[in-house]
Amino acid sequence: MAEFKFKPFNEMTADDYAEIGFKSGLEIHQQLLTDKKLFCRCPAGKYNNEEYHAEILRHMRPTLSELGEYDGTALMEFKTKKDIIYRINRDTVCTYEMDDTPPFEINDQALDISIEVGLLLGSTIVDELHIARKQYLDGSIPTGFQRTAIVSVGGKIP
Repeated sequence: MAEFKFKPFNEMTADDYAEIGFKSGLEIHQQLLTDKKLFCRCPAGKYNNEEYHAEILRHMRPTLSELGEYDGTALMEFKTKKDIIYRINRDTVCTYEMDDTPPFEINDQALDISIEVGLLLGSTIVDELHIARKQYLDGSIPTGFQRTAIVSVGGKIP
């Protein structure tokens, strides 16, 4: 790699970035206004922590990745030994969110919205969805992971 000489940001060119091998991407997260949640039949967007029927206590534990490794952030969260208490309202939460049952098929309404946004951004819609799991041991979700999928790639934000 060639020696890179510092330049102010406003003077950088595409060739400068190519010279240092710089690549970046943007991942957009947006909660969609759908009737049901993404992988179950529970109503979406209806959260009231004051009305609950049960509480569960969870201690999150990291799991090995597909490469047989632990994520450093997951290990750091695990070492905090947090007691995480979730309030359960049976009108808005089901056994799927507790990881007691497998997910249902993906919500068609959410998938349609995601494809529409991808097309509006000029993205390429993938031929096949692959659902993956991302660990979140910070206590934000009861299962300790979130299911995710790449719906489209590329495109531009106007």
